[in-house]
Amino acid sequence: MRKEIYKVKCPQHIVFGDPMYFERFRGNELNRLTVDYRPSKYFDAARLVLKEEPNHELSEYVNRSITLYAAPRQTIEVYAGEQIYTFQKISAKNIGVDTARYYLNIDGRKAEIKTGGDGWWGRFEEYYREAGKDRLSDAVVLTIAMPEEYDFEGMKELAGYFFEDLQPISPQKQQKREMPAR
Repeated sequence: MRKEIYKVKCPQHIVFGDPMYFERFRGNELNRLTVDYRPSKYFDAARLVLKEEPNHELSEYVNRSITLYAAPRQTIEVYAGEQIYTFQKISAKNIGVDTARYYLNIDGRKAEIKTGGDGWWGRFEEYYREAGKDRLSDAVVLTIAMPEEYDFEGMKELAGYFFEDLQPISPQKQQKREMPAR
């Protein structure tokens, strides 16, 4: 498995989904099928995780994905570490395509990616808590699967197009524990 984590500026507007859906649907149906999201003004931090791992069902394929985490600066590392708080709830939707392509627009930087097949190509999650009748958003996570023709470097290049300010975060080094002398 290969995984790289980057600090990026939190986007102001994210649009993701099958281009046909944006042409054909409106209202609740469009919202159910796509992402059109403006992060909370309290979300002042973001992380981008590029991941490559073997496909356990089809050994000849490799799964690659780009995952964007957006949250307040104080908690972003919790979510980028793939954790949530016990009191939080998750609202999630899978993002599919029916035209073997998806459209991605992050703060006006646009691309249409040919997927090579229909099906699920993304997932959007919101982590939230309830305070009385209010729903308070704590973080959002957008995972986008990459088509097979994108190798890790191609995926990184695409990430650099959408986020000009990619700042690598080096993995924390594990401290070696030595056996005490007897």
